[in-house]
Amino acid sequence: MSDIENSTEPLALGESTRKPRVPRVFQLLAFGILLALIFVLIKGPAESSRSARQVVITGAEVAHVKAQFERTWLRPPTRLELRQVLDKFVRDEVLYREALERGLDRYDPSVRQAMIRKITGLGVSQIEEAATDEEIQAYFSLRQERYRIPAAISFTQVYLSADRRGERLLGDAEELLKRLRQENPPEGQLPTLSDATMLRLRYSNVAEQEVDRVFGEGFYSQIAGLELRAWAGPFRSGYGYHLVRISDHTSSRIPEWMEVRSQILNDLLYEARRAAEDQFYQEIAAGYQVALESEVLELLEESEK
Repeated sequence: MSDIENSTEPLALGESTRKPRVPRVFQLLAFGILLALIFVLIKGPAESSRSARQVVITGAEVAHVKAQFERTWLRPPTRLELRQVLDKFVRDEVLYREALERGLDRYDPSVRQAMIRKITGLGVSQIEEAATDEEIQAYFSLRQERYRIPAAISFTQVYLSADRRGERLLGDAEELLKRLRQENPPEGQLPTLSDATMLRLRYSNVAEQEVDRVFGEGFYSQIAGLELRAWAGPFRSGYGYHLVRISDHTSSRIPEWMEVRSQILNDLLYEARRAAEDQFYQEIAAGYQVALESEVLELLEESEK
């Protein structure tokens, strides 16, 4: 057996064993005090007035602290290390109870929310994190519009700046459109024909809402019905004018349920958890009465005026 296991001195985890040894008498004295403390806490007075100050170390709690140690250090604790962990457990429990007795948990938003989450979790602990395909399909059939895939479009655009071209804007746009239709230049040449802009030259599979967000409201409706792979324009945006060539366009559609199965499952479980939380709260709330003081009633009446 190692020196650490034979020693009765509580060592901090990771502390070197090369430090000067404490005299044996002090080791025994310290260990005796620790045992006496645990004995008093376990065997505390039987009077009901002191039962709240009794800390009982059960076998389940010992197993819990041992399991925590093993998860951290990937090995079981020695007898000395177990005594040290139990010593910390007793210390934390005493301080926690004293804090509660002094009311330090009151009006603390972080403690309040932690307790709310914990009690709410008890109400939804029975919710299964799975559902049958029949349940998923039934849920989907009642909410198909929620999973509609929006229309999307892929296009290339050449930009003409209203600020730069001024009164020549429309004329320049018409001339450039003729050139694009006649020459159909490769995409690599298009940046030399476009005015400087932060906009991209090519947009692939962009949803209707995203097109309008980038180019301005209504721009998607201007280009959605264009002939594929043919230059058209000019089209007005919040930046100026654009010559556009559509390479692909997909219409909005409702997908097959298997395409969005994971999303449906998440939504189904979320709603099930919310329903369980509400039911759990209603069951608890039935045992409480809410009373409003006169000052509160007056304040509420004033706010309604």
